Amino acid sequence: MDILRKIGVLMVMAFIGVFVVYSATKAPDFKLVDIQGKQVSLSALKGKVVVLNFWATWCPPCKREIPDFVKTYEKYKDEGLVIIGVAVNSKIEDVKNLVKQYKITYPVVMSDSSIEQTYGNITAVPTTFIIDKQGNLVPGGKKIGMFMEGELEKIVQPLLK
Repeated sequence: MDILRKIGVLMVMAFIGVFVVYSATKAPDFKLVDIQGKQVSLSALKGKVVVLNFWATWCPPCKREIPDFVKTYEKYKDEGLVIIGVAVNSKIEDVKNLVKQYKITYPVVMSDSSIEQTYGNITAVPTTFIIDKQGNLVPGGKKIGMFMEGELEKIVQPLLK
């Protein structure tokens, strides 16, 4: 009886392992240009934890979460964290001014609107996605709305280990 129970437990564990492997959702790749003219792509960031933050210069909640994003990025960038700000419905000059004003140190790219469609038709900002080191969308890692101070760090810290 013990052997049958052990076999059953092993079968369940194997099934769960297969389910976990096949339930991961790959984050869609993208190629965008940052405000300095450099190309940024998700595929080039494999092995990093990526925070993809859709925001706009005219969005007050977007601006309120930026200082915490900068703080979190600076604290964890050497451990493999990358934050990419995707500016939507904003003029490049306004984006550059805001980057300077808020001292944003992470890459900021201009949306080409196809990325907004690819990531589920972004209709509200801020909208943020968390992507693990394997390039998968983290379950529950999509947030529509502003991150409160310290909230982003609590999410990404375990993923960096």
